[in-house]
Amino acid sequence: MSAVDITLPGFNIMHDVRGNTSGVVMSLAGNQWFVIDELTRYLNNRGFEVYIETIPPGLVKERAMGRALRVGDLVINLRPEIVSLPPQMLSGLNIVESFDYVENELAIVYTNKAVNDWCDLSKVRAAIPNPVTEGIGALFRDLYNEYCGDYLNLVSKGSIYITKIHHREIPELLNHGIIDAGVVWTTEAKYWRFNYITPKVNKVGRLAFALMPWASEKAKELFKELQSNEVKKIYEKYGFKWVGKT
Repeated sequence: MSAVDITLPGFNIMHDVRGNTSGVVMSLAGNQWFVIDELTRYLNNRGFEVYIETIPPGLVKERAMGRALRVGDLVINLRPEIVSLPPQMLSGLNIVESFDYVENELAIVYTNKAVNDWCDLSKVRAAIPNPVTEGIGALFRDLYNEYCGDYLNLVSKGSIYITKIHHREIPELLNHGIIDAGVVWTTEAKYWRFNYITPKVNKVGRLAFALMPWASEKAKELFKELQSNEVKKIYEKYGFKWVGKT
């Protein structure tokens, strides 16, 4: 089976793959990438060694189904013991248990002139996440269809760029003046400190942690730790709305 490929020019320094490959293997939806350093430190202090990858949800699901991960010339065959996905994407996976833990809204980041509405993205150079591999992309597609009209007409415009890994591409595209605006999660907009708008007409994304059947005993212990009040505080520090039980 071919590897899931997340290779991007300029990003082969492994921003989205970190930790100890002998530890608990976690494949997480990419929109929490900026939480991972602090989460890893906390888990290490609790006695857990972890390997964590932060990639688009569609690729997380493929990893859970057995596909390897490719970054440049490196192929990682470690199978995730714990995954993080939008709850609806857990369908079709063989899991032991899961719990929802955070919610997030969509936002528009921009450089100069404010883009105040989803429909106005058709008037500027904009980057939008891929709806096939990214949960945020699917949410935006549905929102645009409901609120603005034909999504396919939007993406057919030469001024629209569909990302491969939005949390790596959109900041670079904005900073280099290649786009005027991009669709991201509100937490990302705050973290990057870009100008941003959270339109009143919006959609909320949710994430769930799931434990896989082949998880080690250490992974099972870590899964319980992810439900702790300390993990809740870490996510809330970065702007996520915690919806899990602690």
